[in-house]
Amino acid sequence: MQSVRKGRVSLVERATDEIRAQIVSGGWPVGSRIPPESALSETLGVSRASVREAVRSLVHAGLLEPRQGDGTFVLCDDDSALALRRRLERAELSHVTQVRQGLDVVAARQAAKHRTDRQLAGIEAALARRGAALAAQDGEAFTAADAEFHVLVAEAGDNPVLADIYRSLSAALREELRRAACLDTATAAPDDPHSRLTDAIRDRDPRAAVDAAVLLLAGHVRDLALPVGD
Repeated sequence: MQSVRKGRVSLVERATDEIRAQIVSGGWPVGSRIPPESALSETLGVSRASVREAVRSLVHAGLLEPRQGDGTFVLCDDDSALALRRRLERAELSHVTQVRQGLDVVAARQAAKHRTDRQLAGIEAALARRGAALAAQDGEAFTAADAEFHVLVAEAGDNPVLADIYRSLSAALREELRRAACLDTATAAPDDPHSRLTDAIRDRDPRAAVDAAVLLLAGHVRDLALPVGD
């Protein structure tokens, strides 16, 4: 019984090491989706159960991130990014929001200047998923789509440092969104700041993008009951 367990663990460890190597080497870049479980099982020559455990361990380590309905994505590819992500996860939510007050404005302006058509399509798809989750009153899906929306905006800014920081921030951002109960105050109306930000990015209008980001942040500050000038 012990030998069977030992063999199972070694297969999981081998799968974990090979998946990690693909991530670190850039074979699967940060932000990309890894192959599905069945494909990984065939490629690595291990069972789907072993692949599942390997992926779970890398999710726990912070290298991978599951996104409901979309698959599993590479969250970071180095120890420094992972350390930053873990630090952010331990931070007070008010401090995370203060950091966002700077990052969101820069991300919005840069996305309006540099986004590609493909990146715009991703932002629009995340916004649509956010709207669908809002209509269904699905809090978990709403939080995931909202956080993904902001990460995609940052990735569209043609600034890899900003994108890496925002990906590291994503877990803390989800917790911030849950605490703010954003589902209770959200709207899918055209004047919603998320929609306005998407429109500005589509129109390549940096000033309108910054205005929308400021409105969006003001809503988070209000929902979290944070001091406006703190």
